[in-house]
Amino acid sequence: MAVYYRLPGVIADAALIVYTILTLSLYSLVGVTLTLPGIAGFILSIGMAVDANVLIFERTREEIYKGNTLYRSVESGFFNAFSSILDSNVTTLIACGALFFLGSGLVKGFALTLAIGVAVSMFTAVTCSRTLLLLTVLGIPSVRQNPSLFAPKLSK
Repeated sequence: MAVYYRLPGVIADAALIVYTILTLSLYSLVGVTLTLPGIAGFILSIGMAVDANVLIFERTREEIYKGNTLYRSVESGFFNAFSSILDSNVTTLIACGALFFLGSGLVKGFALTLAIGVAVSMFTAVTCSRTLLLLTVLGIPSVRQNPSLFAPKLSK
């Protein structure tokens, strides 16, 4: 993420660390035993968390290439990506519900770990990534004046 998306990728990596801590904490609170299917659910939820950040950053890049300011591009990127992120997460949660109520044993563990991971992913993508990105854009003038940190092929 850091290599391809530059500064937003570094911020996403920080948000993913927060995501991992929150998810593993919830697993501990709920009493999840990480069997092989549970680990698979966790890994799949990490992939969905990365996907949410990719959607946001691609939308942000599109806005930067349109000529918007960095702040407006970040805001628009989150706004435009939100419906796609919500749709994919709700669809996955519906599938998790079906697997949990119709499955048994290991399938329930997979569904539970995936559902917890997807819910935390939605939270961290929408709040944590956004907060860190906006704090960086608004708090550091050198970042605000250098949109090429977000869009590498930007011609000045």
